[in-house]
Amino acid sequence: MVRNALRKELAAMLKSPAGNRTPVIRRSLREEWIYATDLPALYGGGVPETVRQELDSAGWEYAPDGEWLQLRKAAEEPPEDWYRGIFGTEAVCCLSLLQRHAVSEKTPSDAAQRMLIKAGEEGSEAYEKACAAIHRKWAEYLRQGSGIPAISRRYFGK
Repeated sequence: MVRNALRKELAAMLKSPAGNRTPVIRRSLREEWIYATDLPALYGGGVPETVRQELDSAGWEYAPDGEWLQLRKAAEEPPEDWYRGIFGTEAVCCLSLLQRHAVSEKTPSDAAQRMLIKAGEEGSEAYEKACAAIHRKWAEYLRQGSGIPAISRRYFGK
């Protein structure tokens, strides 16, 4: 697994209670979030105010989810150390669409960013699948006469 800059930032902020284990950080199973942590389970269902303040200051959004805390942070540019694989044909297709078509500031790019950050941690196969899903979505936008999201080309290799 790749430990990108966002994961490293979270790990530095999430402190364990005295005498307890370090909270886990997992890729969220929910599309609208990047990570999930079991920090609330270590603190009796809550999140310490100091951790909340640190997350807020660093620009993280979070929401309780039972004994877990869902987390996300916008990433206009890919986080450092986010992906070590090759950019396959689907990434090339996405890059081509970005180069050939107008982008729309009205079409949000955060869902694609989250998908690519999570896939980047999983490896080349997951990354190619994520790019294929984005390619399909963007083709749909273009068929409907909408612009594609303004997303950094670095997510696709350039």
